[in-house]
Amino acid sequence: MAHLGFFTLSVMGHLYPMSTLALHLKKRGHRVTFFCIADSEAFIRDAGLECVVVGRDDFPVGYMKRMLEELSRMSGMRGLRFTIDMICNEVGMQLDELPETITKARVDALVLDQFFIGGSTVGDHLRLPYVHVANALLANVDTSLPPITCDWNNATDFFSVTRNRLTQAFIRKLFISVRDEINKHRRPWGLPMFTEFVNERFADRPQICQQPPSFEFPERALPPAFHFVGPLHNHASRTDTAFPWEQIDGRPLMYASMGTLQNGLDWVFRTIAEACAGLDAQLVLSLGGNMDPTKFADLPGNPIVVKFAPQLEVLKRATLCITHAGLNTALESLAQGVPMVAIPITNDQPGVAARIVWTRTGKALALKKLKAALLRAAVEEVMTNPSYRQNAQRLQAEIANLNSLDRASEIVERVLN
Repeated sequence: MAHLGFFTLSVMGHLYPMSTLALHLKKRGHRVTFFCIADSEAFIRDAGLECVVVGRDDFPVGYMKRMLEELSRMSGMRGLRFTIDMICNEVGMQLDELPETITKARVDALVLDQFFIGGSTVGDHLRLPYVHVANALLANVDTSLPPITCDWNNATDFFSVTRNRLTQAFIRKLFISVRDEINKHRRPWGLPMFTEFVNERFADRPQICQQPPSFEFPERALPPAFHFVGPLHNHASRTDTAFPWEQIDGRPLMYASMGTLQNGLDWVFRTIAEACAGLDAQLVLSLGGNMDPTKFADLPGNPIVVKFAPQLEVLKRATLCITHAGLNTALESLAQGVPMVAIPITNDQPGVAARIVWTRTGKALALKKLKAALLRAAVEEVMTNPSYRQNAQRLQAEIANLNSLDRASEIVERVLN
């Protein structure tokens, strides 16, 4: 039995897959401890996992709630910059506190979220083996392809490749202050300085990615130790969520969720309701936590409006998912063979939407162009054209054959050996 240290962001889209993997490794006989800020402690302990809180003074309980309330009202580049700043705020604390804390806990190996940016430097300093997990869209940079923050396709003409390279360079500049902060620690620790930074921090260590292989652009440059294992989710890692199942009336079910981060744009939910009103289908709107369902009592079409929905259970019954294109929602939809209409907002969501369009498992609409008539046309096309569901079912079959949690666990265990 090994003692594994887990490190991830304190947002549900990352906590869900990481806690699911942690529970699976625990069942295989390993001890697992999460090292996290105070806002994640209750979730981790409720999942039946050990937890060590770090950064309690600088990141007290309620810190993430305040940050996410701000982020929920942002989109595009503004939201991306805010997210980068939010992630980077924790880097100094990670490098200052974690070496001593991990040493005291007698951890054998680290399992790192790709966006837990200081993690690999801590692992290098302590000379511990580590594995990265891509809980969001893979963060590995291939400069010839679009950044994951863009909804562009994988065209290879001169204009597209040039645009990709310039935009990748711009995004790397956003991380320069983080790279410099990390290098301040790497230098006295006798570690090589980061220059390019984004891919350097992964080194040649194994990486686990939630995407199935077919949900990524072809011919992407990736290291040999990169593994597409498929979605890391199951019902065991989800808490029970109350839902008015008695209101489901038997019509085709449309499920709409804008996630738990960028869900403060109430006009988007109203546009979705307007677009779906009058269709021979029933709409479920999951608000994500930052808004009050009673304020949406006047929506056209009389949809079911809830703060949270048991997403995996609802998707099992759904005909269509209208989504912000968060990776977890997209993969959970595909795992049920459900096609999508994506409305990406910020961060990696445009990149996920681009892959939904590329795999023809759905359509995508840009937030700045979102109108009820355009959304209604996209919903009707995806619901009536059987090719979208057939393509989603093709991905469903691929995911079902991946044995994702076993494969991911075996990759972690190989590192231990």
